[in-house]
Amino acid sequence: MTLEEILEKKKKQEQKAEKKLYSAKVPSEKPKKTKKQKPQAKPTEEPKPEKAEEPGEAEIKKQRKPSPRRISTQSLAMNLAIKIAVIFLIVWLALTFVIAITINYGNNMHPAINDGELVVSLRLQSPYLNAAVLYKHDGKTRVGRVVGLPGNTVEITETGELKVNGVVAAEDIYYPTFPSENSDIEYPLTVPEGKVFILNDYREDTNDSRTFGLIDIKDTKGPIIFSFRRRGF
Repeated sequence: MTLEEILEKKKKQEQKAEKKLYSAKVPSEKPKKTKKQKPQAKPTEEPKPEKAEEPGEAEIKKQRKPSPRRISTQSLAMNLAIKIAVIFLIVWLALTFVIAITINYGNNMHPAINDGELVVSLRLQSPYLNAAVLYKHDGKTRVGRVVGLPGNTVEITETGELKVNGVVAAEDIYYPTFPSENSDIEYPLTVPEGKVFILNDYREDTNDSRTFGLIDIKDTKGPIIFSFRRRGF
C-alpha cells in the first residue's frame, strides 16, 4: 500500500472513532410518554319514569265515537211527510181491497148485530151460505145474511118457513120468515150465477131480497169477521 492510501485509511478510522464518541455523549432523545388520564366515572343518572305510549291516530279514531250526523229541519219534515203518506197508502189499500168497515144503523140484524155497532168484514173472502155479510144496495151499505148461493133454490112458504133446496134451513132465527107483500117475486126461486139471496135476521123487516130481489156478488163486501159496540165515537 502506498503512503497516501495508508493515511487515507487512518483518517477514515479516526472519523469513525469521533462519530462513535459523539454518539455516546449525546443520547438520542426519545419522545416523552404522556401519562394516560383515567376516564372519569360518569355520575349515575336516576332512571326516568317511562312515559305511557300515546295511542296512534288510528286508535284515537277507533276510540272516538262518531258524532251524530245533523239532519236539517227540511229533511226531517220530508221524512215525516213520506212516512205519513206511506201510512195513508197502506190504510187506503187495506180499506179498499182487504177489509170493509161500517156502522150498522137499525135492528134489522137483531140479535146478532145491534143498532150502532161497528162492523168489520173481510173483502178477500167470498160470501158463503148462512154468512152475515156487508153488501151495497141503492147506494147504501147494509148488513144481511146469505141464505141462497148461485144454483140454490130458495122457497118462502105462507106458513113462515124458509127452505133451501127443498129443506127447511137450519138457522138460529127466532122469527118466522114470510114473503114481502109488496114484491112480485115468485117462489121457489133458483139463484142464478153471480147473484145471492140475502135476508135480515129480524125477519119482520122485509127490506131485503124479499123486496128488492137478488144481490150481485160483486156488490158484497165479504163476510163479517167481527162487530163490537162503539164507546164514545
